[in-house]
Amino acid sequence: MNQTLVGHEGNVLIVEWNEKYKKLTTSDQHGLIIVWMLHKGMWFEEMINNRNKSVVRDLKWAKDGRKICIVYEDGAVIVGSVDGKRMWGRDLGLKPALVEWSPDGQTIIFCSVRGECHVYDEIGNHLSNISMLISDQSCQSSITGIDWHQSANHARSKLALGYENGSIQVMSDIGDRKPDLFQTGMSVSKIRWNVSGSILAVAGARANSAGRFISLVQFYNPHGHLLRTLRVPGNGINSIAWEGSSMRMALAVDSFIYFADIQPEYQWACIDDVIVYAFAMPRKDEICVTFWNSKSNERFAKYVRGLIGICAFGDYCALISEASMKNTFALIICDAKGTALIGKYMEEKPEFNVMTASQLITATDSCVYLWHYCSNEPNNAVTLQICRGNRCTQKTVKVGIHPGTKVPESDSSRFTLRDSICSLAASENMLLVGMQSGAVRRYSLRSLRHEATYNLESRACNIYLNCNDTKFSVIDIDGLMTVLDLNSASFHLSDPLHNQQLVTVNRRKDCREMHWSRDMPDLYVTMEKNRMYVFRNGDPEEPVLSSGHVYDFSDLEIKAILLEEIMQTPQTPRKEHVVHFETKALRDTRSMILHNISFQDSWRLVQKNGHQRLWQLLAHGALQKLDLAIAKQSFANFADIYGVYFVRKLEMICDEIQQRAEVSAFFQHFDNAEELFASMNRVDLSLAMRIKMGDWFHVSKIIRVGADDDWIRDFMFNNMGEYFFERQKWDRAASYFTQSKNVEKLVVCSYLQEEYDELEKIIHAAAGNHELLANIGSMFCSVGMCSQAVLAFRSTSDINPGIEACVLLKRWGSAFSLVTQHNRQQITVVLQRYIGHLLHAEMKLCAINLYRETNDNENVVHLLSQLAMQSVTVKHSPMYMKKIYVLRALEESKINRSSARHFSTERGKEASAQMCYWRKAEAYHFLLLAHRQLYEGRFEYAKRTSLLLENYRDCVHFYRSQSLIALAAYYSGNYSVCGKACMKLQAEPGPIKGNISELTTEILSKVT
Repeated sequence: MNQTLVGHEGNVLIVEWNEKYKKLTTSDQHGLIIVWMLHKGMWFEEMINNRNKSVVRDLKWAKDGRKICIVYEDGAVIVGSVDGKRMWGRDLGLKPALVEWSPDGQTIIFCSVRGECHVYDEIGNHLSNISMLISDQSCQSSITGIDWHQSANHARSKLALGYENGSIQVMSDIGDRKPDLFQTGMSVSKIRWNVSGSILAVAGARANSAGRFISLVQFYNPHGHLLRTLRVPGNGINSIAWEGSSMRMALAVDSFIYFADIQPEYQWACIDDVIVYAFAMPRKDEICVTFWNSKSNERFAKYVRGLIGICAFGDYCALISEASMKNTFALIICDAKGTALIGKYMEEKPEFNVMTASQLITATDSCVYLWHYCSNEPNNAVTLQICRGNRCTQKTVKVGIHPGTKVPESDSSRFTLRDSICSLAASENMLLVGMQSGAVRRYSLRSLRHEATYNLESRACNIYLNCNDTKFSVIDIDGLMTVLDLNSASFHLSDPLHNQQLVTVNRRKDCREMHWSRDMPDLYVTMEKNRMYVFRNGDPEEPVLSSGHVYDFSDLEIKAILLEEIMQTPQTPRKEHVVHFETKALRDTRSMILHNISFQDSWRLVQKNGHQRLWQLLAHGALQKLDLAIAKQSFANFADIYGVYFVRKLEMICDEIQQRAEVSAFFQHFDNAEELFASMNRVDLSLAMRIKMGDWFHVSKIIRVGADDDWIRDFMFNNMGEYFFERQKWDRAASYFTQSKNVEKLVVCSYLQEEYDELEKIIHAAAGNHELLANIGSMFCSVGMCSQAVLAFRSTSDINPGIEACVLLKRWGSAFSLVTQHNRQQITVVLQRYIGHLLHAEMKLCAINLYRETNDNENVVHLLSQLAMQSVTVKHSPMYMKKIYVLRALEESKINRSSARHFSTERGKEASAQMCYWRKAEAYHFLLLAHRQLYEGRFEYAKRTSLLLENYRDCVHFYRSQSLIALAAYYSGNYSVCGKACMKLQAEPGPIKGNISELTTEILSKVT
């Protein structure tokens, strides 16, 4: 809309916007205040206030838009609400110049013309004064700008104060005793934080060497580091304002309004075609680092807390962030999917970072650290180490102090270097370090020796090295790009600081980014405002409109990414966000070839530029026109030996149609080549082409038409089976392997499909193929099918794997049977080792079962005897004891039956021992029976059964038998037998003798 607001009769001095309620507030030189509102597409006067006593010096809406504070030149202050009600007003007794609300709307700061700041609460009560560092200096200065910012996630607030003499004071809050104070070097008129609070814009003016004042806008980070300087035409900047997205800024200069595009420094890098970029997640403290493959559109997210920077080279990227420990910083090297490979920690904050093929280089304000990393094939394991001196530990370069500089002895902890690091650039052999003073220092990465110092006119924000280390370029804080030639250095041998002068190759203004070509040292691209320029030997080509960020320049092709568009929806980047540009030489060469211009003219153009990509393009164009001489020479010029051999092959072919068919196949136009071969009735050539390229499905079509060789069919079906086998389509692969008679692959497919019946059928069909049968046996063994595994192993000449399979699957009977049939003795060793393991683990019953399966009765008897002896000291249940004795007697009887010896005195002793164990089993049988009868309530039967235990005193413990007799007799009413049993228990020494005495007396009294 375009509407002129009429209502003021004087010059409008102040304009304020209420974002929440969409209201515009203006004030003129007479003190008239008008609040404008938008209604049905038109602006109307909503409220008018005219105090008629003084001029309005400043007015501000609270951050929530509900309150407004107005300060007048005579010291009066009025605070009102958004609906026009006056909340309070008073005379502060000072001459206010500026007013600012706190982010929460609970505090108001009033700045006087003398540079004082007074803090009041929202109802007008004085709270405190802000400590002003500028007031401690000899010359005081008035405050010309104030801005209090707090981010949406309630992070740390930032209060910035700007002074007319160029000083800026940044505080975390009004009570900050150690604020940051820095100088801008100009007269400050306005300051303003951007929406996120990451950049402070300072508007002002300073005099140049000719004494003329230049209007400037300087951009700082919250710590006072100068990021960039913007020069503005005109006599002075009256006001500045950020756009809501912080991507543009409006500047009020004289009677004009200028708009400046602000391009933030995103944290991003690239690994080939993988773009790594970081963005803040809403309502989260972590920074999301996304690894986006621009070709496959795959995305991998990694969340990092306190991200400082990202750099990349080759196949790896480095993430530099704050560690969980205080004052510790982490360096993490990741692959293209964001997987952390290795990490290191350092105690100093790395401000600047760069990677080479073998080193990660980080820098603080005064030190440069070199971290060596390497990739060990084939597992791509990355190691990271640091070197100091000549030993392989750490390399540290002190660059902040010149030779001869002395650190003050008093209060040395607060000494600040005048010259500190501001930028880095590195190659495999060279390190360039940019300093705040404008100097660029050159170091050798092999010896870390300081080689030279280059003095520039201004501080280098970014440094770029070309591909062969012969030139480098810098972009300073004013956006001026300078290309310098390292081979033109001149210096004096007597200079101890190695100062050198370089020849300037090129200069460009308003440059925000540049990128050297990876394969041509004199070719580079620059981004100037919204235009992209390609330079060759300092000469620019026609500009191209683009706002992208270049991440690769090679083969005369530029790849750029549209980060601004990506950051609008960072979680869903699209392939359209990556754009490709071609240089003029590449475009002209392609155009000449497409428009059938003489190859001689194209040859001269390509020879003039001399790039391999152009020779390749010319060679391909000559091939398509069958100009074999030009094609052969072009292939030779960019060292494509295979292309030369291909041209020689074409020269030996007399038929032009066949030549065109071969050329079509060379350019992978296989269908066109097949049509040309078909027109010549050369099915064999079509078949050879399809076989060479591995297109077996087309091979099958050709075979159906013309070819009829069995070996070709088998070869074709086998490769088609391999095609489906690689894609894990086992059923289709098995059908083709069956047709090609590839039994080995068919076995694998049947195993993977768990078709064990088919696998068992192959055993009978594969007789004589011992290696295949052994593999089948191993497959059956892996799934626990012992009998099938033994069948496969028995079909081979070696039965040992079958025995091992039985042992592995714990089929000891089958293993013993195989040993018996084939007279194998090694099974005894295996059995003994396994039983030894069971005995060591106190698993004697398992060992007994194993001995019984192998019919080793003597060892069974031996172990059962040990268990029986242990039962004397260890209290086991009667049922357990009965089973042990029964099993012991049964095994003894087996030995007696299988023995062929005649009865002797020794065998009589064994028979006596066997009867002894039967007797013990019988005793525990009566004990269990008496208990069961007692619990069933058949007390008389329980008494009679328990009395039988009198005959087994050597088998059952005395206390157990007599206690059972006494209990059963008591419940059956036979107190006489019960009393006798109690008296026997009383006669035996033991811990229960006293209790039994009392119980016996009570029972005998019942008998009497």
